[in-house]
Amino acid sequence: AFHRIPPANIQAIFQRLQRVPCRAGEVVIKQGDEGDYFYIIVNGKCAVTRETPLSREGIKLAELGVGDSFGEEALIAEAKRNATVTMTTEGVLMRLNKQDFRELMNAPLLQWVSPAEARAVIARGGRWLDVRLPSEHQTLTIEGALNVPLYLIRLKLSMLDRKTPYVVYCDTGRRSSAAAYILVERGFDAYVLTGGASSSEGLQLVRGGSADKP
Repeated sequence: AFHRIPPANIQAIFQRLQRVPCRAGEVVIKQGDEGDYFYIIVNGKCAVTRETPLSREGIKLAELGVGDSFGEEALIAEAKRNATVTMTTEGVLMRLNKQDFRELMNAPLLQWVSPAEARAVIARGGRWLDVRLPSEHQTLTIEGALNVPLYLIRLKLSMLDRKTPYVVYCDTGRRSSAAAYILVERGFDAYVLTGGASSSEGLQLVRGGSADKP
């Protein structure tokens, strides 16, 4: 994925990354906070948890280790943190601030497509991927779409086909751009539908989606 990032950007990224030593049990990002940094794990392990009305202690979504990254969703989607990341061991992180991340890493990796371009991707074997909540998907969705909410995307990566191109969408493009970044970063061929499903012409929208899942 990073072959799409210009060499000058890569050089700037390394110059601007900040080293952050962490203690075991330290909360690096907290659900509900504003997004400020993107993180890469140099040493140690982290747990990703999400608090729900039924689980105030949080449901474990993923365990991250050396080489993994996190924190991009809130920066790309201009949203609050959707999960908490806690160090489970001592470790070292590298972090990049929001502006540098968006300019140097996010923009070069994302491929935005119009509805017509998206249909061409689907015609050559691609799949629609709806990253909204199941309740949104069931209200109105693109016919035949898979539904994997953004906050579960890391947990479901192993269930997606790396040989299949995905056209990712939400209602505005914010959540879908965050999901597409995660997919591309991990070697998937992913595109972002410009404008989201509700504002796209020529797409077959259906109500009462069946929440088709991978």
